[in-house]
Order: sequence, then C-alpha cells, then structure tokens
Amino acid sequence: MLFHVVRNGSLVGALLLAAGCSSGGGPAQPEGEGGSGATVGSGGSAAQTSGAGGAGGAGGASCAEFAMPTDVECAAPLDGVLPVDLRCTGLYGNFDQRELACGVLEYKPAVELWSDGAEKRRFVSIPKGQQVDTSNPDAFIYPEGTQFWKEFSVTGAGGAQRLAETRLLRKTAAGWVYTSYVWSEDEKQAIQMQNDFGVTDLYGTGHTVPNRDQCKECHVGRADYVLGWDALMLGAGAQGISADTLVELGVIADASHLALTIPGNEVERQALGYLHANCGVSCHNDLPEAAAHDTGLYLRLEAGELGEVMATDAARTAINKRPAENAKYEGLTNPDPANWYDIRPGDPSRSLLVARQVLRGFEGQMPRIGTHKVDETGVEVVSRWIQEMKETYPPPGP
Repeated sequence: MLFHVVRNGSLVGALLLAAGCSSGGGPAQPEGEGGSGATVGSGGSAAQTSGAGGAGGAGGASCAEFAMPTDVECAAPLDGVLPVDLRCTGLYGNFDQRELACGVLEYKPAVELWSDGAEKRRFVSIPKGQQVDTSNPDAFIYPEGTQFWKEFSVTGAGGAQRLAETRLLRKTAAGWVYTSYVWSEDEKQAIQMQNDFGVTDLYGTGHTVPNRDQCKECHVGRADYVLGWDALMLGAGAQGISADTLVELGVIADASHLALTIPGNEVERQALGYLHANCGVSCHNDLPEAAAHDTGLYLRLEAGELGEVMATDAARTAINKRPAENAKYEGLTNPDPANWYDIRPGDPSRSLLVARQVLRGFEGQMPRIGTHKVDETGVEVVSRWIQEMKETYPPPGP
C-alpha cells in the first residue's frame, strides 16, 4: 500500500517517518471499532457533501465543487478509514490553487491554542441539511459526516513560511476518526502514513506533528471531541464565522443561548480566555476522560459560571489551592511543594500555573504536548491577572 506515495522523491524520506495522529485514521471513539470494516472507499461520503448549504469560504470567497480525484490513489490504508492523500478528503475543490470546496467554511476562534507561533488556518464542513446540536453550550454535538481541518504553516529555511501539516477530524457512524497529512517539501502533496510515531522536528523547522495517542489525549477532554468550537470561541472576536453566521447558514437552529461573555475587566477576560483555550477545553476540566481531571484544577469556562470571575472554575479550583498530590515539580527552580499554590493572589512567582507555563523539556510543562517554545504573551497575560488580584480577591495564602 506504500507504492503510491513514492511519486515525489523529495517526499519519501521525511514521510516514511511521519505519522501525525495517523494509524491510518483509525477510529477515535469508541475505541476499537471501525477499522477496515468501516473503510470509506474513495474518500468517503462526507467529502462529497456540500455542507453548510453550499456556502464557500469565509467572507463569501469563491469555491469549487469537489470531485474525487482520478489521478491519485484515494483508498484508505488497510487498517484505516481515511484516504491517504489530502486531495481526497474534500477540503479543496481545486487542490493546486488551494481553492476551498463548496460547503467548506474557514474560521478563526476568538481564543486560540498556543502552537509555538505556527500560523494556522481552520476549516469545517457540516453535511448539507444537518445541524449541530448546541442545546448544551459547553458541549456541542456534531452530525455524522462533519469534518474539521486545521492547517499549520511554520518558519522554514531562510525564514519563509512553509506548509507543515493539515490535521483532519471526521465523524463517522463508529465515532470520530482522525489523522494528520504531512506536506511534501515542495508543498504539492500532503500524505498521511500508517505508523503512530509522529514527527518531533518536521523538515528541521522545530514543528512537532503529534502522534496518535497525543491527539486522543487532548480531544477526549471534549464530550464530542472537537476542541475549537463552543459558545465563547464562536463569540466576540471570532473571525470568518460566528454563532450568528451559523444560524444564517442553517447549521444551528438558534444562537440566543450562545451569547456568552467572559466576566471581568480586560485583564481578567484575557487570562480566563487564554486558560480556557490552552488548558481547560482539552485537559483541565471535570469530564472524567479529560487528561487532567484527577488534578482537581479546572480551567474551562462553563456557561453557567460566567456571572463573575470568582464563580469560574479557574478561580474556584486554583486560587489559594495547594497543587494536587500528583503535581509535577521536576525542572522548577524550587521543587518544594510547600512553596506552591496553583494560583497565589498577587504572587505569580509562587503560582505553579505560571511556573509550568514557562517550563519546557519536562513532564510538567504546560501545554504538556505539542510545544517546545514558551508563549511569552500567554505568560504575561496570566501573570498580570495574578499580579492584579487585590480588593475583590481572597488574600494570598501563607
């Protein structure tokens, strides 16, 4: 099954090492179902829909009808359900021109996950005539056939931006399947492979393509797997599409209950939004499957807790709270647990949350995977919030 990826000589060396959340795009949820029995031949029906009422890209950009390519192999690997070539997934109607397929919408959430400064573009396709269930603004449920793509561009040789990978999530009858398509050095092709190893330094750019287990570790922290969509991420500051746009397109029935705002002043809103996107939606929340559920430190913003800052999980579970017994201290200047609070009001230097933001190369770094560089802006935002905790906050612990 590997013969069809050896058309570009420059492609082979790097891609034989690259998995990028692949394993052939096997099922994510429920585990163990799907496989070759659920193979979507020739790219799958989801790739052939004209979701969102046939709308084109963001801002009314032109689109091209998707037609399954005939000049490339579009079958899935024997142990997977997603096609090997990105061209077969339905993202682009005109692949060479990078023209989106009709029904694919580009968007940018109001708050974003740090990815070492990579430039990202995000796309979604909802099957035509289907709707996203947003009755729970904290946990959207997506119809079968929904597809999300996220494209990463990173700094390459000479400082120029180059395509690195495009990740894909597709919802099937067996659950979510996912993979990452790694772009060739000439940026003319993007291929997913069958191994699970990921790539730690893609083409010498420092960019990490996560392995399959790392993808699952983050995404199981959402009830229906998708991290970048919720009422807040589609609210104020979102670009391309918003909750109101989705109502106009018929993707959601009503947006009145999604008009949520982060509480507090500008500093508080920035910090809470940052923690929500980078920590809360994936790991630090009360969903039992979430990777950091057992820490008791919850940083996701919940719709019912936005009346004031002190009502949010970030404030209630972090301020003046001692870290859980399973907290990691390796690599810190002061590894003594007695020195630390998750957040100590007015004192970022004794707030473990900040210390782990600036930590790299150790298990306790945050975000824990997919990053080798410190997000200086994120550190500044959270540190400033903690530094300015005064009159309306509890006094700092001893």
